Amino acid sequence: MMKIHIYSIGACLLFLSGCNNDVVNPDNERVPISFSAEIPSLLVEEVQTRATDFPNSGSIAVVAANSASATPITSTDWSSGNVYLNHLAATVGDKNGTIYPVTFGSTQYWPFDPDKYLSFLSYSPATHSSLSHSLTDLTVNITGKSYSFPDLLYTAPVGPFNKENSYNSERGRAYLGEFKHAMAKLVVKVIAVDQNGTSITSSTTHPLNNVQITSLAIKTKATSGTFNLVNSEWTLSDPTSSTLQTVYTLVSSSTPAAVPYTNETFSVCYLLPATSDVNTVNFGSVEFYLKDISQNTTLGGDFPLSGFKQADGTTTVTLESGKTTILTIKLQFTAIPPISPTVQLQGQLVDWNDKGSSVVTIE
Repeated sequence: MMKIHIYSIGACLLFLSGCNNDVVNPDNERVPISFSAEIPSLLVEEVQTRATDFPNSGSIAVVAANSASATPITSTDWSSGNVYLNHLAATVGDKNGTIYPVTFGSTQYWPFDPDKYLSFLSYSPATHSSLSHSLTDLTVNITGKSYSFPDLLYTAPVGPFNKENSYNSERGRAYLGEFKHAMAKLVVKVIAVDQNGTSITSSTTHPLNNVQITSLAIKTKATSGTFNLVNSEWTLSDPTSSTLQTVYTLVSSSTPAAVPYTNETFSVCYLLPATSDVNTVNFGSVEFYLKDISQNTTLGGDFPLSGFKQADGTTTVTLESGKTTILTIKLQFTAIPPISPTVQLQGQLVDWNDKGSSVVTIE
């Protein structure tokens, strides 16, 4: 799982601070709340060459609640009457040295009284067509919609801080939080092998050159859920009676694809992870059709995610928060002609940025 956090590689550090270094005794001044982010140079996969390396184009939102200095963060009251910053949008800007500035649309200030403390939590993106919020609950809902799930990130609550102790002598700012992925990521691969298990590519002299993927889509009944930012947990309603909905169309007949195929680099898919009450694997499927243009024949179907089994043949693949599930559809060509490959369903559960090297193999 990719973590965006402090002090380690593969991370993004977020801090909050006053507007200058003279905040050690700011009793008689209003101190703006400002943010900065730092991303180590070895942050894997998520780093791109763009204005900001932070996911979701640098869009985050911040919630702050009043707190007492001696109150554990777990005791912070996040009710509406106690909220100081209410899902306020902020933006991660261009890198300046090793620091990425994060700013609000308008200046926000610490409580004037230095005895007033704040606890913080945050998430990304600040806005999305599927996203709504109520207090510290984020609801993601794409039921019947044409848009897909966001890459939802979150931090656990941190604090309490005030305008005096928000300054950190080592970094010049205070620690805001560790961002983690809340969704499950799905990668689909289609590969081909011959009767000996040797990989076949489109450049190989083989009738595979006449084969095209004409449909590859991800479907699920689990199209809505609520994520609580305080306890970092999903709540899903039982989707048994819901309609199976296509949430990602990776390949269609109008834009067929060759084998081998993967959506890994150009079309990222996110799904709701399983909870203790709802196993989202049981409510999803992969629609896959393959056409032999030389024979004008088609094979394929709707393959349930629960059909992607471990080597024991009984344990199913899982969808986990902050993890990547790699599904592999393996086509084994054993008789030519006619071409009628055996379809094998395989998969892996790996870390968010892993390319597939994992001891957890599902096949």
